[in-house]
Amino acid sequence: MKTNHVPATVMLFAGAMYCLFGIVNKVKLMDFLTQLLLILIVFWVLGGIIKIVLDKFMGEVVVKREKEDETKEAEEGKSEGGKSEGDKSKEENAEDGKVTQKLVTPSEGE
Repeated sequence: MKTNHVPATVMLFAGAMYCLFGIVNKVKLMDFLTQLLLILIVFWVLGGIIKIVLDKFMGEVVVKREKEDETKEAEEGKSEGGKSEGDKSKEENAEDGKVTQKLVTPSEGE
């Protein structure tokens, strides 16, 4: 999952909410601009923290899925063609552009 857009999205959403608040409450221009700048900086930092947490969580999920796939492949064994079902499906996904690297099993390595 790409999370590069999260800090900007959080910051812009908070800024938009404050703009609506400032318009409704008729805040003076200089007060509005200084408070808006502070809000944008604070929520940009919060968005960065959220991005880091999401990246860490998604990394753990990917590692867990890879371990599950490896255990399933080990249990299923190799098919007669020399490739397991998981390898075939991953190569098919590579043709669709979803997977960019070909997985090499120990039997195919040399």
